[in-house]
Amino acid sequence: MRTYIKLFFACLVILAGSSLANSTSQSVPNNREKRLQKYRIKKALGEKVISWLSDGNDLAAAECDRLADSLLSLEEPGVSSYFIAAQVAKLREKRDKAISILENVIGRYPDEKAPIGIHVPVKIVGRFWIATVAQQSGDITKAKKVYETILTMLEREEKIERLEDNGGLMMMCNLYLAEIESKHLKRKNKALARLEAIERIKKPKGQLGTGYDSYKSWAAYERSVVVRGKVQAIQDLVPPPEMMSAYLLGVSHILLNGIAGEPLAGSTKGMNIVTEVLVDQTIKNSASRIDRDSARLGYGFDQQYKGNFAKAEKYYLSLLRDESFFSPIAGICLAGCKMAQGKTVEADSILEQVRTKYPGYDSAVTELKESWNKSKNN
Repeated sequence: MRTYIKLFFACLVILAGSSLANSTSQSVPNNREKRLQKYRIKKALGEKVISWLSDGNDLAAAECDRLADSLLSLEEPGVSSYFIAAQVAKLREKRDKAISILENVIGRYPDEKAPIGIHVPVKIVGRFWIATVAQQSGDITKAKKVYETILTMLEREEKIERLEDNGGLMMMCNLYLAEIESKHLKRKNKALARLEAIERIKKPKGQLGTGYDSYKSWAAYERSVVVRGKVQAIQDLVPPPEMMSAYLLGVSHILLNGIAGEPLAGSTKGMNIVTEVLVDQTIKNSASRIDRDSARLGYGFDQQYKGNFAKAEKYYLSLLRDESFFSPIAGICLAGCKMAQGKTVEADSILEQVRTKYPGYDSAVTELKESWNKSKNN
C-alpha cells in the first residue's frame, strides 16, 4: 500500500512539473513579446521627443503624446513607463496630465524604486515631482500640501523601504515649506520655524550624512535673509563645510524633482536635450527659487563634469549674477571651467568677483588659488 501511495505522489509531482513546464514555456514568449513591445514604444517615443525638441516638428509633438498614451495602455506598463509619460507631459507643458499620471503611479506602485538612479520609493519621488509641477503651474497651495504630506510620511516611519536615510529629504521638504511661508504666504514666523526644524535634524554617522551640513548652511542663510535682510545675509554667507556636497545637492534636487532627463534619457541616445529643456522650463516658470537655483547648479555641474564647458558656463554665470545661497558656489565652478580651458586671467577675475561680493568666501578663494599655483609649479 505504501508503495502505491509513493507512486501516486510521484506521478502527481511529475504531472505538476510537466504542467508547470508547459505553462512556463508558453509564458516566456508572451513575456518576451511584452518586453519587446514596451521597448519599441519607449525607443520610438525617445526618437520623437528628440525630433520635436530639436526641430520643433509639430507632427513629432503629436506623436509624442500618442506614444506616451500607448505606453500606459499596455497590460503591465511598469513604473518607468509612468514616469516617462509624466515627463513627456511636463515637456509638453500639460501639467494637469502629468500630475494625474504621477498620482496613478503612486497608487499602483508606492513602494517600488523610482527610476531616477537613486534608491527612493515611488511614493516619495512621485510626490516631489507633483510638487514641482504644481510650483511651475503657480499652484502654491497644492505644492505646500504635497510637501507636508511627504514630511509627515518621513517623520512617521523610522525607515521607509528602499530609503536608507530620510533625514536629508526631511530637510529638503522643510526648506521648500520655509520658502512658501516666507515668499508666498508672508508668514515669517512659520518660515523661521521650518528653518529651525532643519537645524534639529541630527546628522547620521557615516557617508550618508555628507549633505546635512550643506542643508544647515543653506537654512542659516535663508534665516538670515528673513531676519536681517538679503544685503546682510550676503555679507554673512560662508561656504558649507564640504563644498562638494553642495554641488551634489543641486544634482540630487534635479533628480528628485523630475528636472533631470531620467528616466526618459535612458531610453535613447542624445537625450541631454531633455534635461536642458526641463531645466530651462524650471528657470522660466517655477515659483520656487530653490528649484531654479538647484536646476542651474545641478545641470551646470553635470555639464562641467562631461567637459561641456560652454554649456556649464551659461548656467553658472546666470546663477552667479543672482544673489542666493548657491551664487558664490556657481562662481567658483565657473572659475574652474575657465581654468580647465587655460583661461587663467578670466578664472582669477571671477574668483575676485566672488571674494568681493561674498567676503565670507575669502578663505575658500585663497585656498583655491593656492592649489592652482601649486598645480602650475608641479
